[in-house]
Parts: sequence; structure tokens; C-alpha cells
Amino acid sequence: MKDYSDVFDLLENTKVFTKSLKRSENFEFNPLKKGYFDVGEKLSLGFSTYGMKLYYMLGMWDDLQRKQQETWIKYINSFQVSNSSHGNNFFIDSALVDWYSKTNINETARNIIKFILNKFAKTSYDLKSTKLDKAINADTKQAISTLYEVGAKNLLVIPDKFNGEKNLLNYLDNLDWSKPWSSGAQYSSFCVYSISQGYQNQEALIKFADNLVDKNTGSYFKVTPKEPREIINGAMKVITGLDWLKEKIHYPEQLIDFCLNNVPVNEGCDIVDYIYVLYKCSEETDHRKNEIQLTMIKAIEQIKLLYVPEDKGFSYFENKSQTHYYGVPFSKGLPTADLHGTILCVWGLLMALKTLNCDIKPYRIIKP
Repeated sequence: MKDYSDVFDLLENTKVFTKSLKRSENFEFNPLKKGYFDVGEKLSLGFSTYGMKLYYMLGMWDDLQRKQQETWIKYINSFQVSNSSHGNNFFIDSALVDWYSKTNINETARNIIKFILNKFAKTSYDLKSTKLDKAINADTKQAISTLYEVGAKNLLVIPDKFNGEKNLLNYLDNLDWSKPWSSGAQYSSFCVYSISQGYQNQEALIKFADNLVDKNTGSYFKVTPKEPREIINGAMKVITGLDWLKEKIHYPEQLIDFCLNNVPVNEGCDIVDYIYVLYKCSEETDHRKNEIQLTMIKAIEQIKLLYVPEDKGFSYFENKSQTHYYGVPFSKGLPTADLHGTILCVWGLLMALKTLNCDIKPYRIIKP
């Protein structure tokens, strides 16, 4: 077996980087060391969940005292708002809402144009209010899944806003499934809620995926996306949902074939989504196993290109940090490591190593 000690060294280094971003004892994290705007310092919920995920993956969570773990869990849960226009008991970061609440003449004009096009030209542009609701939903899903990972849960149960399978299926059906990366994320979030909040709609969610799957690519969409990355990344989102439902991938062999024929670009989400899809598919079939392992070796080399030695962490893009958090521009995009890039690259490396039959203990692979 090939020696991957250099990869494990990088994983150990990211412990140093992760700790360097920690702000205070209540477990707030900076998104990167330098080059962030004021809003990047104000955003708290998402970056704290990122930090918790990294602590869990890197085995640092177990090193914390029980009181420290409980304090961190309590901090994440403090973002739940019992009564909000965005949804009862959702996790809401006021800095995220404040940014979306600010507007200028150009933004107002663009929003009006989108509204008119949606109404009369039958387009499906997301209005600013819709983008905010999706961001809050994503923050909530991320908080719940992170707490679930460390054996905790949200204090306030999030009510099922659809109140029945028919309304849920109608909502999912009306999403833009020519863009499964975005729509798949919505689907996945409802799978997380279904299991973690005790909804009785698992069968409806499974049936929806049954009707959505494309037999040729093994991915999930209604209209074939123009870009291969959309097909792969969309599949990743839906598969994360199926994983929560403990459902198998419909056509893992076809999905493996599509992935191996379409190499991703080298940036955080793309390369890690690609690894995730192959990793999950290879758990269900030995189809083209040797090729998958060779691909994982190449993927590891790609991820290494995102490593920033002076920071001991990874950047989201090659020579450029992540710039946005759910639509909010928080950094200047300098050639520096960032929290989001690091969590994705660590996760990707661990899945790749596991696929290569490496013993990854004491590290852990998270359930997104």
C-alpha cells in the first residue's frame, strides 16, 4: 500500500490552523486569518458549526472537556428563534439577516425586474427574500446536522411547515430541477429535518427521489443540466439526503461511469462533491473499483494544490480564499487558507483515504 504519511501530516497541520481561527471561549471562529470584511467578523453561527465539524473530524472534539462540549452545543442552540417570519424555531444569525435587509437602488431595481420576469415571463429567479430564506434554511440544516454528529440535538423542535406529504411534494416538484445543485440542497435539508425532527414523511421523500432519478447518468434532475459539474454536484446533494433516510443510491454504477468520464475543476465544493459521490457509490458496488481508487489518488493531489503552507490550512480556490457565505460577501479572496476550504478539503481527504482502504483513525468522516 502506498505511504500517505504526507497526507496525514497535512491533516495534523489543520488542527493548528483551526485553533488559530478560534475567537473566544464561546466558540466563535473567524472565517480566515486575514482579508475579511466587517460582516465576516459578525457572522457567527455558520463559522462556529464549521469549527465544530473540523474538531469532530480531526479528533479534537474528544480532547475537549465535557463542560466545554456542552458550552459549545449550548452556543449553537442559542441561535434558535422560537417565533420568526422566517420560520418557527429556525437557527437565525442576525448578521446574516442584517446583511440581506440592507439594500440600495440598484439592488431594488434588480429585484423588481426579477419579480416582473417571474410573473410574466415564467422565469424562476430567486428574489432577495427567497435567497435569505434559503440561507436560513441552509444554516438551520447545517446546525442540526452538526449537533446530530456530536450526539446532541436542537432544543426546540422545528415544526413541519408543509403539514402533509402533498404540500411537501408540491414544493419539491416546483423547484428548478434543471439546477439540481441548488434544488438538491433543499431536498437534502428536508431529509435531515424528517429524521432529526421526527417527521413522518420519509416515504414521500423517497418516492420523490424515485421519480427524479435519471437512469443514464444516475443523477437526479428533471431537465438535463448543461454542465457536468451541475449533474455531479446535484447528485451529491440528493445522495446526502438519501443517506439520512438510509436509502441506497438508485443507479450507483451509472453515476460512477458519469463521474469517471467528467473530471471536476479544482475548487473546494466541486472536487469534494466529486469525491463524495464516488465514495458513497463505491460503498454499494465494486464497479470500476480500481479506477475509482486511481481517481482518488489524483483527487488527493488536486486537494494538495489548495494547501497553504504558511497558514497550515486549505483555501477554497487555488491561490484564493472563499469569498461568500450563502450570498454574503465576507472576504477579499486573498491567497490565504480559509475555514470553509479547510473543512471541505479535510473531509475530501478522509473520504479518499477511506476509499483507498487506509486506516483513518482517530479521524472521522462526517455526515453532511
